[in-house]
Amino acid sequence: MLCGFTLIELLVVIAIIAVLIGILLPALGSARASSRTLLCTSNMRQHGVAGSLYADDNRVVIPALWWRGNERPETPYADLSNPLSDENGVSFQALHIIRERSGLSNATAGSNWFSHLWFTHLVYLDYLTGNPEEPVAVCPEDEVQIERAETPAEEFSNGTIRRKFESSYETSVFTYSVDKQRGALRPLSQKNNAYGSFERDQDYLTNRKMTDVSFPSSKAWMFDTFARHGRDEIELFMVSGTSQPILMFDGSVSDRETNDSNLGVDPRNPTNDEPMTIEGLDEMLYPGVFRWTRGGLRGIDFGGQEVNTGQ
Repeated sequence: MLCGFTLIELLVVIAIIAVLIGILLPALGSARASSRTLLCTSNMRQHGVAGSLYADDNRVVIPALWWRGNERPETPYADLSNPLSDENGVSFQALHIIRERSGLSNATAGSNWFSHLWFTHLVYLDYLTGNPEEPVAVCPEDEVQIERAETPAEEFSNGTIRRKFESSYETSVFTYSVDKQRGALRPLSQKNNAYGSFERDQDYLTNRKMTDVSFPSSKAWMFDTFARHGRDEIELFMVSGTSQPILMFDGSVSDRETNDSNLGVDPRNPTNDEPMTIEGLDEMLYPGVFRWTRGGLRGIDFGGQEVNTGQ
C-alpha cells in the first residue's frame, strides 16, 4: 500500500527548505562579493604590470597624460593641435587616443574635464588589451561604468562619449605633478573642494619617475575613487570605515582600510600639520589620505608614520 505525505509533513519539509535557503543565501552573496573583490584586485595587479612595463620602455617615467600647453603635439586632428594650457593638453591627448583607438572622431572634451582622474590608463593601452573599452579598467562593482561601456556610441553626445572609455580607478596626483613648489611649478591642491574639483595652474605638468618613489610598498599608486566593496551604499575613498584594493608602487595589491592610511597634507602648505580636506558626497569635509600623501611620491601612506621629506 502506497503512503503519501500528510499536509503537516509537507509543510514541515517546505519550512526546512526555506530555513536552509535563508542560511545559504547570505553565504552565496558573500561569496559573490568576495569573487568581485578578487577580480578587482586582479584588475589592479594588471595595471601595475602594464604601468611598470610602460616605465621600463620610457626611461622609468611613470605613465601619465603628458601633452603640455603651448606645445604642438603630433595629431591629425586640427582641433587638438594647439593646446593653450596643460589642462588643454592632457584633455586633447586623451581625446586623441580615444579617437585613434575607437574611430570616434566626433568625441570632444565637454566642460570641466579633469582627464587625469579616470583616463590615465589610455596612455598604456598597448600594455593591456589595446581596446579603448579596457575590461580591467572597470571595477566589477562599478555598474554605472559597465553600462556605459556596453552602451552603443551613438547614444552619447559628442561631449560625453569619452565617458564610455572611463576607468573606475584613479592614479596618484603626484605621478604628473610636483610634490612641492619647484621653480614656477606648484603642486595641485584641493583644499575644501568637492572630490572631483582640483586647483591647478596653467602650467603644472612634470614627468615623474619610478625612482622618485621612496617607499614603493607603502605608497598608493592606483585606487578606486569610490569604496564599492562590501557596502550597501557607495562612499568616497576617504570616508572613515571604508576599504578597497589598492595598488602600491611595488606592484602589490591588497585590501586596505582607509582608517589605516596616513592623513595626507596640502602640498601647497606642507608645513601645516592639518591634512588636505575634501568635500564628500554628504558635503562633510574628510582628510584626503592617500590621494594627498605628505611628501608626495617620497611619502608613506600605509605601514609607517608620515615622514618629513624636507617640505
